[in-house]
Amino acid sequence: MNEPEAAFQAAAFSRIDTSLSLAHASTLEMLDQALPKLSPRARLIGFSTSIIAPAYALAAFSNGGYNFHPGPPSYPGNRPSAFACYAGEQEYGVTFHRMVPRVDEGEILDCEIFSIANCNTSHAIAILAYQRLARLFLMNATALAQLDRDIPGNGVQWSGQKTTQAQYNAMRVVPGNVDPVELDRRIRAFNWIYTPISTFGRPR
Repeated sequence: MNEPEAAFQAAAFSRIDTSLSLAHASTLEMLDQALPKLSPRARLIGFSTSIIAPAYALAAFSNGGYNFHPGPPSYPGNRPSAFACYAGEQEYGVTFHRMVPRVDEGEILDCEIFSIANCNTSHAIAILAYQRLARLFLMNATALAQLDRDIPGNGVQWSGQKTTQAQYNAMRVVPGNVDPVELDRRIRAFNWIYTPISTFGRPR
């Protein structure tokens, strides 16, 4: 996670247990460097991060890895707010789950579903989701801080197609004869659109 999120979590944990030791890694290289220094009861926590913890890293944490995903269980994968916006969803959510080697497939521990009826762009959805994700973390911070206790699942299952960065990039490339309604949907969902000049034909 990035510095602001790390500071936010550190402040929350300090209010729960001042004896907790925290380390921050914003890159996979930083995570690798931290592995030899882990305490016997270490937990890995991801928060709206694009870093994918490999199996060897997850295995190094005796108390497991946990992630706060900025999308609902029905939108696993990359850029969930963009695909939810494109689909015209009226509800969205955020998810707290165990980390496993395959992204967004670990047991779901908690989630929150909320209305996005007033959000007409993926950016607006992402902002609201980020706020709700911070709240979901605070609701589960005490459980995460109790290193001698397991965190039970809530029984909710992942569903929907897992999206990728490649799919997101593909949706940003549109043909020159795209329907105006479709173009508007893509602009609202996928931000800047890249259209190959060749699709518009050659100048006369």
